Amino acid sequence: MLPLIAFWNGLERAARRRRLLVLYWFFHTLFALAVALPAAAVALPPLLHSRLAEELMKQFDLAWLAELYASGGREAAPSVLAAAAWAAVVVWLGAIFLAGGAVPLLADPDGADSPARFWQNAGRNFWRFFRLSLYFLVLYAAVYASLGLIRTAARALWGDGLAAAPLVYADWLRLALLILAFGLLSTAAALARVRLVLADSRHSLRACLGSVRLALRNLGVVFWLWACFAAAGLAAAWLYLRAAARLEPAPALLPLLVLLQQAYVFVQICLRLAMWGAAAELDPLLRPLPAAEPPAPAAAPEYEI
Repeated sequence: MLPLIAFWNGLERAARRRRLLVLYWFFHTLFALAVALPAAAVALPPLLHSRLAEELMKQFDLAWLAELYASGGREAAPSVLAAAAWAAVVVWLGAIFLAGGAVPLLADPDGADSPARFWQNAGRNFWRFFRLSLYFLVLYAAVYASLGLIRTAARALWGDGLAAAPLVYADWLRLALLILAFGLLSTAAALARVRLVLADSRHSLRACLGSVRLALRNLGVVFWLWACFAAAGLAAAWLYLRAAARLEPAPALLPLLVLLQQAYVFVQICLRLAMWGAAAELDPLLRPLPAAEPPAPAAAPEYEI
């Protein structure tokens, strides 16, 4: 019951910060255009003159990339990859900067929603969240590498055999554990950000390890909280894909399809902010902050005779 309550409270906290939602949407849309426009400028002209590419695009067949490469796109590929890499780095740093301002607002739902407070917190928490992000990247890489041992062990045991089923089952097991581990790590990262803000701490490594330990100690609560957000994200993606499949064949409905895409992006941003709000709701319950020391009594005034 506690994860469901935290989920709904996180959604309510995110819904109250309308300015924050719009700012996140504008930021992600801007840098998505920074990659999409150069890629479209390179990809569309050759494809417009290819009947095969047009048919492949109708069926969402990724073989159109081979058609593009064969029709002269190999010279433009480095430019597109460079634009994508540049945008990915900027989006990563920008997301860390914006998170530094968003998490304090979500952790204090009754506080004022002022731009000055947001930008002040964004600058104050940037380096803390930057270091925290690096620590969690190391954990993601370690988990990915360690779960790769399942595939290695399966190939060592059944690689020379004629039955492919054990290898397939091993890949399924690895994928399921990878999704579960990454989901728990993403929830622990949200808890770590909230802890840095609530405790006003600069110890990013301590917050990282402490949040992972907290997630392992409260595995049921953290798992079901992540499951709520994962289910909401999958439901939004399913609804979007079903609606987009119906709108795409009609060229006259292209503006409606664009609005639908932006609505889907907006929902995903809302879920991200709601995760931080849910972590802010849950973290003080799982590990209360130490009680503030009472102020020392004032000394009695000395009287001179």
